[in-house]
Amino acid sequence: MDAALGAGLAAGLVGLALGLAAGLLLGRRRPRTPAREAPPVPERTVVRLLSHEIRTPLALVKGAADLLAEESPGPLNRQQRSFVTTIVDNTTLVIGMAEGFLLEARWDAGAPDLDRTAVDVRALVRETVLELRRIRRRPVELDSRGGPLVLEADAGMIRQVLWNLLGNAIRHAGPEARVAVRVDETAEGAVIEVADDGAGMDEQARGDLFAPARSGHPEGTGIGMDVITRIVDAHGGRVVVDTLSRRGTRIMVVLPWPEPGGPDASRQEG
Repeated sequence: MDAALGAGLAAGLVGLALGLAAGLLLGRRRPRTPAREAPPVPERTVVRLLSHEIRTPLALVKGAADLLAEESPGPLNRQQRSFVTTIVDNTTLVIGMAEGFLLEARWDAGAPDLDRTAVDVRALVRETVLELRRIRRRPVELDSRGGPLVLEADAGMIRQVLWNLLGNAIRHAGPEARVAVRVDETAEGAVIEVADDGAGMDEQARGDLFAPARSGHPEGTGIGMDVITRIVDAHGGRVVVDTLSRRGTRIMVVLPWPEPGGPDASRQEG
């Protein structure tokens, strides 16, 4: 199989996955005749099942493309490398969307148990920013100076929170807007700040920000801010939003230090 054919097949798979994702977002279903109508399936169940079906094959496609990018089977020419980069970037985007749908479905079904481990918050933020820079082809300023900032947290959930906050800022602040991420260590804990100097939000948009099934922007495709808040709340933290119309938006996620004598503190001391 030559490079052009292989890239075409992979691009077709990515396009199919994007179409399925768009179907999830639009919620379009074909009407059935009353005589054959089956019992309705909860919408969130459909989203969860289809998200799983999207994520699994795309993970395989991305894994194969990653091997090609590493030139494990052999060297690539410039055109082949361009094809592979397109495949990796787009599959990563759709996998992230599917993971967001699955995470939101888990929270809608009830607060899941947190898989807490020792997480270096600075390292997690750096990895997420670098990945989004590559995929979005958009500069994102990053200030994560300092040594390891380790907390007990669910790394997968915190990464999804960061992914969606950054994705929303990049998509909706405007092409000329500055997007910046900062990690600070305070007496309260770790503070992750995602800021932009784009359009901002008026009073009504800010009031709707935490409404269920909203991502913060009408075009958003990530998990909603209500789920983001529940994830942060489950970690004992809080989300702070500072925004003005035409003045930009700043969202801060505060993850607290473990309480003295608590289970998290004993794990850190051990």
